[in-house]
Amino acid sequence: MRRRLENLAAGVAALAAAVALAGCGASAAPRAAGDAAGTGPAPEPSAAHIRLLERAEQILISGCMRERGFPYAVTGAPAADPAARSFPYAVDDVEWARAHGYGADAEKRSAEAREADPNQQYFHRLPAQRRAAARTALMGRSPVGLSAEAPTGMTLTASTEGCIAQAQRTLYGDLAGWFRAKVVTMNLRPVQETWVREDRRYADAVGEWAACMRAAGRPYATPLDSRQAAAGLPDAAATALAVAEATCATGTSLARVSQALDLTYGEQVRARHQDAIDLRRRLQNDALPTAERVVARHDA
Repeated sequence: MRRRLENLAAGVAALAAAVALAGCGASAAPRAAGDAAGTGPAPEPSAAHIRLLERAEQILISGCMRERGFPYAVTGAPAADPAARSFPYAVDDVEWARAHGYGADAEKRSAEAREADPNQQYFHRLPAQRRAAARTALMGRSPVGLSAEAPTGMTLTASTEGCIAQAQRTLYGDLAGWFRAKVVTMNLRPVQETWVREDRRYADAVGEWAACMRAAGRPYATPLDSRQAAAGLPDAAATALAVAEATCATGTSLARVSQALDLTYGEQVRARHQDAIDLRRRLQNDALPTAERVVARHDA
């Protein structure tokens, strides 16, 4: 199954590729790790280095788009929202749930930030034909030239043309290798979470949680069911349901079991794909001198 992967540059209204979960084993037995390339793990770039690479890519995209007749603002990454947290298995922080419910406040702020992005606003204001030309300039005419299989089993493709591809080629040199490493490393989490949910110990813990919720007058079989129910409730009622979910998650084995399984399967997923992790880190580290020059020229 082929899907287009439209790489996300910060502040661009690009389309994210959907991730399909396919064919993951359900047992708790350890998975065998794949062979890692190289003689040892590549060092992970620091958060500051990641920000430098992202800014350099934005600057390169901006210059490329300008050459093709389209303005493109160099925007920084949005500040981290302390209320934005992910609970893939169940909300398991009672105090956070009391303050944020299921996180609708953070989701609203994130949507507002996307709407306020100058590049999104510019693209939306363009007439249809001009907007199509701008997207072609940014992403290429069609998702042809780059292809990689994600750990989920889905094959993702993208164009070797367009300003995103040109910027990444300038930074990383090996565009195909960078694309492959990103496809793999950005899709490790869905596999990890699938393995957790398919583990019998997680299912048993969810059963304990469901019994706790029934006793509290909340007859939901899984945390997904309670989260879906909250979507149609007023804010206060949704927050109360999130608090009940978190209370039962921490009052039964669900929080402890899901966290332990998440750690175990996370290590196994990363071990299986250590070669892609190392490739991504190596390409990032090798790109730092170029990124420093790009940013220095721009800021000067």
